[in-house]
Amino acid sequence: MKNFRNNILIPTRRFLVISLIFAFITVQVHAQEPERPSSGAMMIDVPVRILSLGLSVVSTAFFIVALPFTLSSGSTGDAWETLVEEPFEFTFIRPLGQFDDWKTTSSSEKEDS
Repeated sequence: MKNFRNNILIPTRRFLVISLIFAFITVQVHAQEPERPSSGAMMIDVPVRILSLGLSVVSTAFFIVALPFTLSSGSTGDAWETLVEEPFEFTFIRPLGQFDDWKTTSSSEKEDS
């Protein structure tokens, strides 16, 4: 009976210790805050947003012109995403001063909510 108990307790203890080690490692990974953009990047972002708003309107007009062709080819969803959704996300949803990885940040926030 004692041998059976040791066969159960030892692997269970090892499993618990390993699980706690991994839990503490992942807590440290998630504790890092994202790097804040510089004030210069935030100042440059204002004219970039104004320009991207104008380009978003132009790309939406291109989408409307291309709509008959995308309907016939079955690629309306791709055209919508590329010509309308992405420019408006870049203009209105992207964090201030963040130019590099704005898509990965916004998509991860969407998945969390």
